[in-house]
Amino acid sequence: MRTRLQGISLGDIALSQFIEHLVRTKKPQIYAETAVVGDGSDWSQMELSILGDISVAVPVTIYDNGLHRSPPVYGQTFGGMLLFTPGALLRNGRGRTPADWDEVVGNGCIDQRLFSALYLRRLLPPLLFASRTAINSGRKAFVTIPGLGCGQFAGPFLGQVGPYLDTALSELLQIHHADLPGIQAVYFDPYSECENQRTKIGHIDYMVRPLTRGNGQKPQLCMPIHYADSGDEFSDCDLYSVVAWDHVSWPGNDFYGGSRATDDGVKAAATNSMAILTGVEGKYDAAVCKYLPPNEHRNWEEVIEVKKVDLEVEHNIQILPEI
Repeated sequence: MRTRLQGISLGDIALSQFIEHLVRTKKPQIYAETAVVGDGSDWSQMELSILGDISVAVPVTIYDNGLHRSPPVYGQTFGGMLLFTPGALLRNGRGRTPADWDEVVGNGCIDQRLFSALYLRRLLPPLLFASRTAINSGRKAFVTIPGLGCGQFAGPFLGQVGPYLDTALSELLQIHHADLPGIQAVYFDPYSECENQRTKIGHIDYMVRPLTRGNGQKPQLCMPIHYADSGDEFSDCDLYSVVAWDHVSWPGNDFYGGSRATDDGVKAAATNSMAILTGVEGKYDAAVCKYLPPNEHRNWEEVIEVKKVDLEVEHNIQILPEI
């Protein structure tokens, strides 16, 4: 970042320009939990903190239901919105302090109050965006949320983060449900953590449905009506799926190299998000369950290199809640 800003006075550029400079330090594919140092030699802790608070919304066409392996392919595609949002990064494979450690850990344990504050800061903006976008389209939002930070990002807390995230989500909805009138339901899938439960928080149906707790046919890229329990009416809802992202990669991370792996890579492979992000049309191949680039490119990372694509923020930014 220091190199990018050389000769530039921060007082002379708009906030959107600063964010664009920072976002352009991201790499298409990188494993934040093992590759990031965070001592300023790549990114500083402050830069990582800012990057962690940035979400990216991508309107997409959805081709399959988002199972990691052998997903059913839709005969009729449908539209949805991916909301790429970084989870708490509590692992650092380079022997340094993980990016979000000091924000959520106290005395060697996750502090629920601090953890909830971090996730409020990170999840409220994309949820506000989903609510407002749904209202503007005359629809409701059905939001699926994965176990953000529950996998490799959890570090020494692997297998323990799900209940903390469940509490954080419940608290967020209790505080802000009135600010989210366009959201009909939030469907939280922490994979193998937590138990099935359902509560009504204001007008919002909050459904905890781990995939391995009898919900194997309800991954996170289904039409909203597919998630309905008896008596539910989700036919007027559109799908908004939060994606477990990281601080330093492009949206889609693993899939730039062609891998349908991790929540990030799977949801990129199952949709046309690569076309939206790069401006290059590809084609979904049902035989391999991936949205592939044109034949002359081996993967989407090569598309970026050849076409010299970069992330653009200046005309695509919203700051939520408004300040």
